[in-house]
Amino acid sequence: MGYKSLLCTTFNILYVNCKHMVRLDQIDLSKDGLNKFFSPIETRIMKTLWREGEMTTTMLTEKTDIPLTSVAGTLDRLVKAGYAMRRSESINGRIKYFYELIFSEKEIATKITNKILDRLVDAFGPLALANFSKYSDKK
Repeated sequence: MGYKSLLCTTFNILYVNCKHMVRLDQIDLSKDGLNKFFSPIETRIMKTLWREGEMTTTMLTEKTDIPLTSVAGTLDRLVKAGYAMRRSESINGRIKYFYELIFSEKEIATKITNKILDRLVDAFGPLALANFSKYSDKK
């Protein structure tokens, strides 16, 4: 196995252990920010919730132009993965569900980064630390 192949395999293993919500075939390292780790729909919903605050699926559908079924499914995955929370409220005899994110964008980025870096250090020890040092010198 070549170095590049080993590195890709190691990253994929680390990523799966870091975040169970996103499938490996959805990772696109050429994209910016959270789009590397979340699908475009997840990212749009999360950014809308950060901007607007707590919302229902209907409100999110109106703000994002994402179909209601996609919004509902994505919100369920975000709740199960621990990124969002859902609360219910009875309005005019009907139950409405409201969603909001648990963490800020910076907190989510920090959690993902820390888990990946922890796994790299666990896997490669001093070599990973030496490379982090070289990288930080370039920045």
